Amino acid sequence: MIYAAFTFWLMMIVFAGVGVYRLWTGFGRSAWVNWALLPGTVVSEMGYIFGCLITGGEIRRAKIVPKAGDKSADAGAPSTQATPRWKAIGPVLAALISIAACAVAILTVNSLLGREVMGRFDTGGGTLAQASLPKELPTSWNGLWDQVARQVHLLRRMCETWGDVDWLNWRTPLFVYVSLCLAVRLSPTGRPLRPTLGAAAAAAAVIAIVGLIWRRFSALMQDAWPLLTYVWASLLAALVLTLIVRGLVLLARVLSGKD
Repeated sequence: MIYAAFTFWLMMIVFAGVGVYRLWTGFGRSAWVNWALLPGTVVSEMGYIFGCLITGGEIRRAKIVPKAGDKSADAGAPSTQATPRWKAIGPVLAALISIAACAVAILTVNSLLGREVMGRFDTGGGTLAQASLPKELPTSWNGLWDQVARQVHLLRRMCETWGDVDWLNWRTPLFVYVSLCLAVRLSPTGRPLRPTLGAAAAAAAVIAIVGLIWRRFSALMQDAWPLLTYVWASLLAALVLTLIVRGLVLLARVLSGKD
């Protein structure tokens, strides 16, 4: 069922975004990473703050990006001190609004800037055929390995797309940059992970219920599936490239005798 697959891939996108963010902060201060991901940082933090406000929570400090010398932020503490009112539901609701804000921003950026990049990625205009996330969860051992192989295909499709697009067209680099920022910051980083996962599950449940009630929503889900595939593929590419760079840096340290 497509809604079960959507729930799974949304969870994977959240995990991948958190993983990419934490790997990037391992290279330098978190303030630098937040500045580099400024579009996603602004949308995610503002969504979380709004979620805390509507629950009647307390906003003691609102900083979209921490200062360069803020040691608490570099240690992993969130730059914004926002506490939801309800201990159980409040953090989930705040994270849900943050995820929804980033998702709406991704849809908006795609409609304004993503025609060329998404056209290349979706149609597979290069040497590879069209790539898409599976719309059903695997039910056998062979099906599981088939989905793993499709992830390698998606990774190659993403790299081929970035190599084929016209980077001199200002819409192309802007779309790639902003969409990646929003994808990485889709989950409220620096917050507890369990409320974020609960928010992702709640979002998927709401979408599934709407889809069961409103039959035309399934067609909208089919239309949005290429964008979901692109978001996952971009995070997958960023994660793999970051791990390669991190491995090379650690290898250089070992060979130079510094580690």
